[in-house]
Formats: sequence, structure tokens, C-alpha cells
Amino acid sequence: MNKFIVSLFLLAGLTCHAEADNPEIQRVNEKVVSLTERVEYLSNENQSLKGNVSKLMNEVATLQSQLRSVDAKSDSIDNVLMSGVSSNTQLANNNHAVATEKIQVVETASQSNIHQLTVWGIWAIVALLIVAIVIYIVLHRGISKGTDAISSIRAAQSNLEEESVKLDTKLVELLDKQLSIEKNQAKADTSVAQQVAVPDHSLALKVADEITRIEKNLSRMDTSVKGYKPLVKAIDRIKDNFKANGYEIVTYLGQAYNEGMRINPEFVIDETLPEGTRTITSVSKPQVHFKGELIQKASVTVSQNI
Repeated sequence: MNKFIVSLFLLAGLTCHAEADNPEIQRVNEKVVSLTERVEYLSNENQSLKGNVSKLMNEVATLQSQLRSVDAKSDSIDNVLMSGVSSNTQLANNNHAVATEKIQVVETASQSNIHQLTVWGIWAIVALLIVAIVIYIVLHRGISKGTDAISSIRAAQSNLEEESVKLDTKLVELLDKQLSIEKNQAKADTSVAQQVAVPDHSLALKVADEITRIEKNLSRMDTSVKGYKPLVKAIDRIKDNFKANGYEIVTYLGQAYNEGMRINPEFVIDETLPEGTRTITSVSKPQVHFKGELIQKASVTVSQNI
């Protein structure tokens, strides 16, 4: 970009001596200066947006880390609570069975020997009933507390998912705007220099990686999460813009893996798959083509049982 601007100024310098004699050259120079100022403005706007995108990507990474931490804690608490509930339920059943058996023994004895029933026997029955009721109340409260804890964790997880969707929506909007600015900047460069330079794919590859990451997160969320549908529409919009600029994204997700694929695979064992099966189950970087030419290989996870 700096070389281009310097070239414009040199062109203006070379022609300045003829400005007084040729008004047409003067008008051309004025147009060159105008286009130069436009290119500088677009360049500054592009740098500003790149800084915003970098900051937002850091916030997204932090939020994802928090979300993974909450997921791990949720799973751990679920396991502990389920284990406690199962143990307490078994204990309650055992106590209930013991109490029922004792009550039946007392009732049988009272029916056959009513005259031997004493006040102590009645108190024993009452005590057993009280113990059974107390055990039931304690267990019921414990189960209720466990249910409340699970509900709180799930609510927190839902809030984190909503915040993640909001950040991803803002990121998609910034990336879409930056794509448009670079497209306009490229047109301005072409109109002045009248030559085709080697295209810079760095922004396009960054956009492709972010699209793949966001779609992966969306696949794990419930569609009822606030902001889910607008984010899906934003992704479709930026994909259309991406395609209009000559780019194509290929993920290979869910496809069977074969050795002829031009991808970077990472293999993991999954014994739940049918024997001899190799399936692409995760994509960390998509494959990207520009006008039919491969510019980035896909990085994928291949689950296999061989």
C-alpha cells in the first residue's frame, strides 16, 4: 500500500511541470490525489477494524474457556449428586423395608396376643414411624437441594451460551464489514494502478476459521438460546459475501476419511464405531479454495476403529 501511494506521488511530481499548459493533465492529477486520500482512509479504517477483531477474538477465547470450565464442573456435580441421590434412595428403601417388616411383626403379634400388647409396644411403633418420616423428609430435602444446584448450573451455562452468541454475532458483523472494506480498497487500487497484484488471503482465511468455529459451537447449543437464529442468518450472509469474492469453504465434517484427501488429519480411537470405519468428526481449520485453487488445507480429527 505504501509503495502504491509513493508511486502516485511520483506520478503527480512528474506531471506537475505541465499543469499550467495542459488543463487535462491537471484534472487527472487532482483525481489521482483524491484516489490516494481515499486509499489512505480505507487503509486506516482497515487497521482499526483489525484491532477490534483481535480484541473481540480474545474475549471470545476467554468466554469459551469459562464455558468449558462450567461444563466440567456441571458434569462433576451431576455425577456427585446422582451418586448421592442413588445412595440415599437405596438407604431410604432399606429403612422403609425394615420399618415395614417390624410394623408387620408387631401387628401380627398384636392380633394373636392382644392382651400382651403394652404401652411400650405402642411407643415402639410410633418411634419407628417417626424415624421413617424423618428419614423421608431429610432425603427429600437433599434431593430438592441437588435439583436446585443442577438448575442453577444449567442457568449459568445458558447465560454463558447467550453471551457467547452475542460476541460471535458482533465478530461476524466486524468481519463482514472488514471484508467489504478490503473489497472496496481492492477496487480503488485497481482503478488507479490498472494492474492485478497478488491477492492477500489472510483476512479471508481468518474469516473461514471463525465461521467454522462458530458453526461448531452452534451445533452444541439448543436452538432456543437467545440470539441463536440471528447468528445463523449472519453466518449465511457472510458466507454469501465470501462466495461472491471467489472463496469456497469445504469442511469435510461427517464424511468418511480416505488417504487421497488433501487434508491434515489427527487420528483418535473410537471403539463405538463399526470396525474398520474412519469418519471425520471434528474440523479445526476448514479447507479454503480461491477461484478453484487450494489456498488452505483442512485440519481435521478422524475417529477410527481399525
